[in-house]
Amino acid sequence: MKILAALDFSIHAQAVLDAALETAKWKNAECIIYTAVQDLRNAYEGVTVDIGDRLKAEAEKRLESALQTAKAQGVNARVLVEIAVSSADKIIGLAEKEGVDLVVMGSGAKSGLDRFLIGSVTSAVVSHAKCFSVLVVRQACKG
Repeated sequence: MKILAALDFSIHAQAVLDAALETAKWKNAECIIYTAVQDLRNAYEGVTVDIGDRLKAEAEKRLESALQTAKAQGVNARVLVEIAVSSADKIIGLAEKEGVDLVVMGSGAKSGLDRFLIGSVTSAVVSHAKCFSVLVVRQACKG
């Protein structure tokens, strides 16, 4: 079995990683710890510096900690970072390419108009998942 832990570096990412690793231990599964760094090359007119490589390097450093956590828990894991225009498309494509059985991801930080205009990565992955299941780790509700 393969599990894809899709992390976004929000404050809820640790809960996603915890759920993925707990499931991986339970199912004796391989865990791919993944993030898609937004491709900002065309986001702002006049920006000449490609910061995608810098963001990717920073993401790789941050995922190294997650990898060490997985290994300390006895989970067979690896890290993958990609630059993406669409995070949802990258997650779906990777899950299909790798033969992933389960994608674990957060419920997202967007709400209201942002979600309507931009869409939700999680909603897109859930909607288009054909060959795998999706476990959505919800943010704690505020009281």
